[in-house]
Amino acid sequence: MMRHFRKLHDEDIERKTNVKDLVTYVDREVESIVMDRLRHEFPDHGLLGEESGLVKEGKGAYFVIDPLDGTVNYTHGVPHFALSIACVENGRTTHGLIFQPAFDEMYYAEIGAGASLNGEKLHVSDKNNLAESLVATGFACIRAEMNPDGMPIFNKLIYRTRDLRRLGAATIDLAYTARGIFDGFYEMGLSPWDVRAGALLVEEAGGVISGFADESDPLEGNKIMASNGLIHDELKGLIEEALKSA
Repeated sequence: MMRHFRKLHDEDIERKTNVKDLVTYVDREVESIVMDRLRHEFPDHGLLGEESGLVKEGKGAYFVIDPLDGTVNYTHGVPHFALSIACVENGRTTHGLIFQPAFDEMYYAEIGAGASLNGEKLHVSDKNNLAESLVATGFACIRAEMNPDGMPIFNKLIYRTRDLRRLGAATIDLAYTARGIFDGFYEMGLSPWDVRAGALLVEEAGGVISGFADESDPLEGNKIMASNGLIHDELKGLIEEALKSA
C-alpha cells in the first residue's frame, strides 16, 4: 500500500458501481497477497474478500478480508486507510486485525483476551454524556443509494453531540472507538468485511456493538453502531428517532 501511495494516476482508478465506489490494482494486489499467505498458513480455512468474494469454503472457519478500506482516501492521498482481517468460527468472530500502514498502527483482538494497539492494551472511553462525546459516522448508505440515507441522523446528532467525524474508513472508525478516541460510531450500508474485525476490537476493549432500527445482525454491516457502552442507549434512541421522522 505504501509503495504505491500518492503515486496513482487516473487510469489506475476504476469505478465499481458509481463515482463514489472505487477500486484500484492496489486493492486487488493486497487482497491476493493476504489470501495467499492465509491459504498457506491455514489451509482448512475459507476465504471471503471484498474484491474476490468467496474464494474458498472453509471447514467451520473462514477469514473475512478488506484489503484496503478507505479507497477514496487512498486515491486522493489521505492517509486514513487500512487492511482488515477477521477470523470467523461457527458464526462468531474470534480474531480481528486492523493495520493502518501510514501510521504503522496494528490493532489486534482475540475473543476473551482483550484488544491491543502495537501490543498495548486498549480500552474504550469513559464519557457518559452524549453532549460531550465525539461520534464517528460514514456515508456508505449514500453510495448504496439507500432511502432514507444517513443525513437525517447526521442532522440530528450534530446538535446533540460535541461533534461528528467522518474519516472515510469504517474499520478505522471502529478501531478509534476501541481506542477511546471516538466515544461512538454508527453507519448504514456497510458489509461484513468493513465491520467484523473492528466490532471485535470494540467489544474486547470494553465497548458495545449493536444494530439499530430493527437490525438483527449488525455484523452484516447494514445498520451497525458501536460505543463505549455508557452513551449507547441515548445514541441509539436518537438515531432511531431520526430515521422514524425521515
